[in-house]
Amino acid sequence: MFTPITYRPLLRIVLIAAGLSPNKAFASDDPIRRRPRLNGLIAGLASTIRQWVARSQQRRALREIAERTDDHLLKDIGVSQEEAFREADKPFWQR
Repeated sequence: MFTPITYRPLLRIVLIAAGLSPNKAFASDDPIRRRPRLNGLIAGLASTIRQWVARSQQRRALREIAERTDDHLLKDIGVSQEEAFREADKPFWQR
């Protein structure tokens, strides 16, 4: 067995959070048939984490602009200070 059974619940949570189907990930018990599928899942998970990091950095930068009350910068990107704070307050995993 490629994935120990004790790690499956945690892996299922991570897969669901990444928008992937855990049922497809565990569809086959043959490690040779699962390897391409697992590689795809890992690549998808890495992509999701990169998006989360980028989103977190962007929201942090937006908050800094809003806190400095740089109205001209907020006007340039077309948002009000309230909208900037609302967007900056979102968790990194939300779009």
